[in-house]
Amino acid sequence: MQAEDLVRTRIRDVLATPGLDGVVAAYFSPDGPFAGTSFDLVGENPPNVLTLDDLLATTLLDISWRPLAIRKLLGEGDHVNAALTAIRADLDLWNAGPDDLQSATVLHRWLDDLPGVGPVIASKLLARKRPRLVPVHDKIVLRALGAPKDQLWATLATALKESALRNEIERLRPAGVDSPSLLRLLDVAIWIRHSRSRNARDARDVVGVPGPSVPSPTREAVGAHVRYA
Repeated sequence: MQAEDLVRTRIRDVLATPGLDGVVAAYFSPDGPFAGTSFDLVGENPPNVLTLDDLLATTLLDISWRPLAIRKLLGEGDHVNAALTAIRADLDLWNAGPDDLQSATVLHRWLDDLPGVGPVIASKLLARKRPRLVPVHDKIVLRALGAPKDQLWATLATALKESALRNEIERLRPAGVDSPSLLRLLDVAIWIRHSRSRNARDARDVVGVPGPSVPSPTREAVGAHVRYA
């Protein structure tokens, strides 16, 4: 099976979960314990400028920034802003070409190398700045999708070229929740289906969604430092 076919199958396995739409709606409820739409909407988010609000938004996804990393980001803000300018803000992942993914990879690698950051936190910051292009990817998402670690973005891009699959993901969008990108909806669906956190478990229990069953990771999906394009 081709990598993109495996990813499509794994996504559809998640989407087939009974009650998933209800638990995704709970994630985006303004009265719930989750980041919800605040990840996208809190503070200011100019597309080509890194702001303190961006750092705040990422902390809503259960991460923290080390002081050295913050000083590096603020001290080299012009470098980050230039790198953001090289990444199109109006592009969906499934329409991205190799050059587009390479531009995003360059900044991801730079962020990855900051003290205490790594690939997961780097992806969360990029997902805040380029929500249509860069998916959040932690170990739960990597295992659930089974994508090769060194080709994650490209594999997911190919898988999502299927418009029917995108429509299936889009049907999870709760009424009145416009800000999250399709990639964010997919991330939330995977995370809340498979996370072992107390809040995710409680939300699943209310709706009656079964507990986590993360597929065993493929050898290619395991690892710390990753190239995604």
